[in-house]
Amino acid sequence: MFDLLLRNQLSAPKKVKFKNEILARVEGRNAEPLNDEINFYKTELLPYFIKLSQHNPVFSVTEQLRLLVGVWTPIWSTISFHESLPKRIQEQSFQIFQHDGYCASVARYIMGKEPSLSQSQNFQSNLPAYDFMVIQKYGVQNGKWYLQNIDRFQAFTNREIPLTLESVYKWFTHVVNTKVKLNASKGVSPKALKLENIDINHANGFQKTSLATSQVFEHLYIDNDWRLVKTQTDASHIPSYTIAVRRQ
Repeated sequence: MFDLLLRNQLSAPKKVKFKNEILARVEGRNAEPLNDEINFYKTELLPYFIKLSQHNPVFSVTEQLRLLVGVWTPIWSTISFHESLPKRIQEQSFQIFQHDGYCASVARYIMGKEPSLSQSQNFQSNLPAYDFMVIQKYGVQNGKWYLQNIDRFQAFTNREIPLTLESVYKWFTHVVNTKVKLNASKGVSPKALKLENIDINHANGFQKTSLATSQVFEHLYIDNDWRLVKTQTDASHIPSYTIAVRRQ
C-alpha cells in the first residue's frame, strides 16, 4: 500500500484501501506507552497523515461542523493524559458532539491488574470499572476550531455491565443539564477529582491536563465516517494526533 503514497490522486476506492491500511497498522496499539506511540507516529504514520491531509475533502471549518456532529470512537491517539489512566477499553470509548456546542470524551478503564494464578475470576470480576468523562464546549472562532474543557466526571461501575452508547448519552445529558449548565450560570469552578480510589500515574499532571482551559484542534482529514485530528493546548507544546471513526 505504500505505492499509494507516491501517487498524486486518491480515488474513492483507493482512499478506502488507504484508510484501511492505516487502521491495520494501529490495530491493537491502544495499550502501548505514549513514547512508543509518538515514535510510531514519526516512523510509520507520518507519511500517511501527510497524504491524507493533502486529500482532505472538506477544508472549510463551517462545512466540517456539519460532519462533526455525532458519536465517534478514538481508535488511536497520542493524547498525553491517557498514559496516566489504567487500560482504556477501546470499544467502550466515545466522543460525542452535539448541535448545541457541548461535547464529551467518555471512556471506560479497567481497574486492577490482570489476575494472577492465585486469584479467582470471581474476585477479578468484582473489581469496579472506572468511567471517565470530560465535558467540553466546542465551536469556531475566526475561522478556526476551538475546544474548551468545562468539567470532568468519574464513576465506579460494575464492569460486567458494558458502557454503551445509550448509557453514555444518558450520563452526558444528565450532567450537562443538572450540573454543567447550573454551575456555569452560578460561576462555579470545577472541583478537583478524588483520585485516591484509582491507581493513576502523575495525578497532579492529570488534574491539570484534563482541565486545560482551551485547545486548538485541526482536522487534517475529515469525511462522513473518518477523522484525523491534530490537537494542541499551547503553541509551545508538542501536538497530539487522534484517529477517530464514526459510531453514529
